[in-house]
Amino acid sequence: MKRVYLSVRSLLSAGASLLLGWLGFASCDSIGMAEYGTPTVDYEFKVRVTDQDAKPVEGLQVNLPNGRGDKKKLTDAQGNVELEGSYTGFRGDHGVALEVKDIDGEKNGVVADKQVIVDIKESDFVSKGSGNWNNGKVKKDIEIQVERK
Repeated sequence: MKRVYLSVRSLLSAGASLLLGWLGFASCDSIGMAEYGTPTVDYEFKVRVTDQDAKPVEGLQVNLPNGRGDKKKLTDAQGNVELEGSYTGFRGDHGVALEVKDIDGEKNGVVADKQVIVDIKESDFVSKGSGNWNNGKVKKDIEIQVERK
């Protein structure tokens, strides 16, 4: 009896495997398997922060929240700051978030925090990447206007 039970189970298992394989249920994913890396773009952003009267604002923290590298830097007396590093992104047109925060309080005047999306275009790429996970380098001059409170 045990022998008959095992052979019936083996036949059912083989039949199910054949049926599922024949119908294609073993691989329903038409997109393909994702690889383990994440595309990155190197960046060099020169940012200038001014108030509503076009006057530079010193002491504001400028941050690229999703980047690796110089993530947070303070603006100088001319309102300038340079950020370098890499961020997760793709070659071609995409957007990058930059945050501006007033962290010194009353010292240089109080301004409202601001987040801007910087449009990156194909023309902003100054070099191509390796073609694997690095998609190239972007250089861009960015003007951000904040509002004094």
